[in-house]
This record gives sequence, C-alpha cells and structure tokens, in this order.
Amino acid sequence: MGGKLALWATVFVGLLTALCPTRVALAQPAPSGVGGLGDPEVVPTEDTLDTTYGLAMGSGARAGAVGVSALAYNTSNMAAVSTYDVEAFSQIIPGSKSNGGTYWTIGSSISDSTTSKKIAMGTSFRGVFSGENRRYSGWDWRSGIGIQAIPQLGLGLGFRWAKLKADRHEGQRLGPSLERVTMDASLTITPIPWLRLSGLGYNLIKTHSVLAPQMAGGSVSLAPVPSFSIGGDMLFDFTTFQKTKLIAGGGLSYIAGEMVPLRFGYRRDQGRNLNQITAGAGFSKGKVGAEVALRQDIGGRKETYLIIMFRFVVQ
Repeated sequence: MGGKLALWATVFVGLLTALCPTRVALAQPAPSGVGGLGDPEVVPTEDTLDTTYGLAMGSGARAGAVGVSALAYNTSNMAAVSTYDVEAFSQIIPGSKSNGGTYWTIGSSISDSTTSKKIAMGTSFRGVFSGENRRYSGWDWRSGIGIQAIPQLGLGLGFRWAKLKADRHEGQRLGPSLERVTMDASLTITPIPWLRLSGLGYNLIKTHSVLAPQMAGGSVSLAPVPSFSIGGDMLFDFTTFQKTKLIAGGGLSYIAGEMVPLRFGYRRDQGRNLNQITAGAGFSKGKVGAEVALRQDIGGRKETYLIIMFRFVVQ
C-alpha cells in the first residue's frame, strides 16, 4: 500500500509541475532538415518513451496497448486491465565510435490500475545519452491518467516534460533539441470484447521540435483469443515537414504457452521514406518477465533500434 501511495503522490506532484506555466521553457527553433529542408531520410525521428510491445508491433498497434505500453502510447487503455507493473528498460541505437558512438537511454516506468477500479495512473523517467544520428542528450519524464468511464469507453491524458539539449561543436548545434512541456489525449471504444478502436492525439501543445511532432490518428486491435492479437495504426505528422505525412503499420502478437510473447510487425514512415520491419520476443513467468524488441530499416539510412526490458508485476 505504501508503494501505491508513493506512486500516486509522485504522479500528482508531476502533473502539477507540468501544468505550471512558469516552468515551461521556450520552444526551440526547428533544426536543419525540419520543414522540408535537407534530405528527409536523415531527419531525426520522434524521441519518446517506447516499449518492447510497441516497437515489436510496427507502429505500435496502440489500441491494444495496456500497462506501461498504454502509458507510452494510449493512456485511455491504462485502466482497461487491472495490473501494477514496474519496468526497467534501455533503448539502444548502435553507432560507430568515430561518428558519435551509440545512442542509448535508461529508465524505469510504473503503471498502476489496481488501486482504483476505474482510474489508472503511471509515470516514467528516462535519461537520454547522445550518439550517432542522435546528437542530443538530457532527460524525459512522462505521466498519464486513464479513466474507464464505462466498460466500452476509456479516456486518457498524458503529460510530458522533456529537456533534451543539442550537442554543440565550436558553438554550432549538431542536433535537434526539446525543452518543453506538452500533452497527449486519447480515447478507446470497445464495442465488443475482442475489438478495440482508438483515437489518438500527440503533443497537442506545439513544441516546434522534430523530437515531439504534433500527430493524430487512429488504431484498431483485434484479439479473438487471449493469446493472439493483431492490430494496425495510422498516424499523421503535421509539423515535421512542410506537408502532412503519414506513419502507418501493424503487427501481430502470439503468446506461446502463456509465457513466451512473440511479435512481428511493419512500419512505413512516408516523410522519411522509410520501410521498417520489427520483431520481439520474451519470457514471463509469475511476477517477473524480460523482453527484447528490434526495429530495422530496410530502406534509406539502415538504422537498427533495440529495446531491452525487465518487468516486475507487483500484483
């Protein structure tokens, strides 16, 4: 009980901080490559909390996200399933030492939907370390609240405060930056138990940063049996390029023997002209679990993105 009270207190204080206008830093000017400048294939992608589920499922299959994945992608699902999860994770993009080294983050997340039957809360914090093609560093804090108004309708808000500062060399910026508070909103409709439909809006407070673009879209998830699900997302990026660009994809998940999650997906990034394949696997037994997920570019820059996660289920 003490742990749950501490979680609620942390999220409450964080939300007050995020909503306090005196703490909001000025938006940063868009870096080179944003708004149609430069080669679109080298424009940095959004940098936010990702999970092994979301990465392995292509663009996220966000309508099916629960627990910490719901905190990351779709807070309206946070109260849909009763769970109290604690996760530690690291996000890695390998790079050469001669060109900035490996980009990586390390952090932890907590999601609680057991204290209250209809309200769930969660929080996550990660440190970000500069590397090749990611010339910035700092920290990123996120909190969210989900309300299951009725069994067929979930509503959610997410709040984010990030301070990611661009690397500099001889006074010149080498990468993008993000020093801003913003928020997300979502809703999920469950007309029948095995079908979820979600409407999503991200970074509704404009950040003027390629790392947190304004996006909106929808997602669908079908789970005809508990061990199998399939889903897809369609998101529109309104601010990274001069014209609105589409990010879309989907994936499937199968849990073998109720212990081994296996996931595969595909993601298409129209603005950067990228096709990406994704996969993930793990092992879960009792209250502990570990997962790994991979996203690989098969066109353009050939970037590899890896997430390793360890989970402890409190109850």
